[in-house]
Amino acid sequence: MTEESNGIDIDRVHIKNIPSFIGFKQFKKILEKSLGDLKTKKIRHMSDYAYVTFNNAEDAQQAISILNGTEIKKHVLSAQLAATEVKDFRAPTNIKENGTETEPKVVKTARESVTPLADETYEKQLEIKQENCKKTMDKLYSQLRDNRIPDIGKMGEFRNRLQKVIEAPKTSEYRNKCEFTIGLDLNGEICVGFVGGRFSKNQHYVIPIEGVDIVSRQMKSIVNDVHEFVKESGILPFDEFERKGFWRMLTIREFGGDVMLIFTVFPQEEGESNIENEIKAKILARYLNQSTLSEKKFRISSIYWQRVIHCSDPVVFELVGGTPYIYETLLDCRFRVSPAAFFQTNSQAASVLYQTIGELCGLTESKSEIISTIKQEEVKEEEEEGLPEKRIKLDDAEVSENQAEVKEVEKDYGTILLDICCGTGTIGQCLLKNLDKSIKVCCIGIEMIAEAVEDAKQNSKQNKMESSCKYIAGKAEDVFRTMKYHVPIQFDLRKSRLVGVLDPPRAGMHEKVILACRELDTLRRLIFVSCEPNAAIKNIVDLCRQTSRKFGGEPFKISKIQPVDMFPQTNHVEWIIQLDR
Repeated sequence: MTEESNGIDIDRVHIKNIPSFIGFKQFKKILEKSLGDLKTKKIRHMSDYAYVTFNNAEDAQQAISILNGTEIKKHVLSAQLAATEVKDFRAPTNIKENGTETEPKVVKTARESVTPLADETYEKQLEIKQENCKKTMDKLYSQLRDNRIPDIGKMGEFRNRLQKVIEAPKTSEYRNKCEFTIGLDLNGEICVGFVGGRFSKNQHYVIPIEGVDIVSRQMKSIVNDVHEFVKESGILPFDEFERKGFWRMLTIREFGGDVMLIFTVFPQEEGESNIENEIKAKILARYLNQSTLSEKKFRISSIYWQRVIHCSDPVVFELVGGTPYIYETLLDCRFRVSPAAFFQTNSQAASVLYQTIGELCGLTESKSEIISTIKQEEVKEEEEEGLPEKRIKLDDAEVSENQAEVKEVEKDYGTILLDICCGTGTIGQCLLKNLDKSIKVCCIGIEMIAEAVEDAKQNSKQNKMESSCKYIAGKAEDVFRTMKYHVPIQFDLRKSRLVGVLDPPRAGMHEKVILACRELDTLRRLIFVSCEPNAAIKNIVDLCRQTSRKFGGEPFKISKIQPVDMFPQTNHVEWIIQLDR
């Protein structure tokens, strides 16, 4: 608790003008180096400013004398005692120009905040999403035009590359993963739900989940039960402003009969670790017993524990009880899901997404089938064009020559599917599992996170696809340089058809990976998947830029953009972008 004097915290220092590119860990090291023996109690770093609490007023004053005027990366720091913060659990108010408050703003419910399209018909939701896609297309077109990218045509022509949004198979209770904040509501009461208010405006409260239809009834039952458990524990939730408290978050992952709970907490001070052990024991007794299903109407398979001080801390999960993994089945493939593993949050729509990706990859027909179709069409045209007596008879030399050509055409070097940012291998395995057995294809998955690669390998073993799926831990730009050593012996990197699937994080892909895709000259088609199309614009533009010293390799061209509704009742939509060269 900070000491207060006339609206000033005498043991808390407000530091301004911190370089915004400095992260928490670097800022903490700077403080430790600058302050020497002075020990900090709490640090709250917010981009270009920070609040640092000390053990007493004397230490705070000494810190000010050291830090005020200190230069860091050409930024001169300003340090002074911090004004006392008063947390506001009231509804936000409108402020007039003269500073007086008007009537409180209407606080949005969780239904309005999380699912803004919930009260629209599904047909109307799709119309709204299609219009949003058109607006994003216009932004993309403007960026392509401004960067002088050729062959994009006029805006109307460019818009024709946008397809109609594909519907989701299920529009309610579809979320298989939800993160619920454990905090205080507007009345200062314990609540497990979604965050409301703005942290930047000193408003941070939690709103209950009632009315949010994308969350299953089972999840809601679990949330309500955990709410009661937290209240019974007698321990307060974590307070972002005061940097004290215990409970932070409840994460639920749900796949059919499998349910995983992840409790995220703020670590207690030394000497109080026994509190955590007591709570873990109570959680196990409450949620991992045979009577849970009959009494509470839900069954828990796995419980994990996560201790987090700062959001930038390494993610470490402790298995408290139950199974280490839960499982989901997609398109006849079974996948194990660990607490940190990425998995599409809408399983039913993910099946549609992956099938569409397969179609755009061109994996729905084998080359022999395509050749056969072409031959049949040519024979039909010849029969329609002329009478039998007018047909030309081939001599022996011509027959031999044509047989050689057919033999050369039928030589099949197969297809290599390059799954970039493959995660646990869901996309590649789902695509290969559902192909005709006559199609010659292999998958090479690349992923930076070693744990995810192990999951992918185990999944390929589970799905009996070890021989056709290979997974490599590393950066894509590094793996590309040695790609020929990773290709199975029955394929040829120069002659096989190489198709890439890139499914980056929400914020987009690092420029190095984009440059590496351009420079991999055998990569003729790239399927770019984005859950945040606006954030993907820069990546797409960079893939299409004219060749230069920085952007090597032949540029890609946008052939088609296919939106898929992965998130009904929200404004979000997934884009599948087909790029060719």
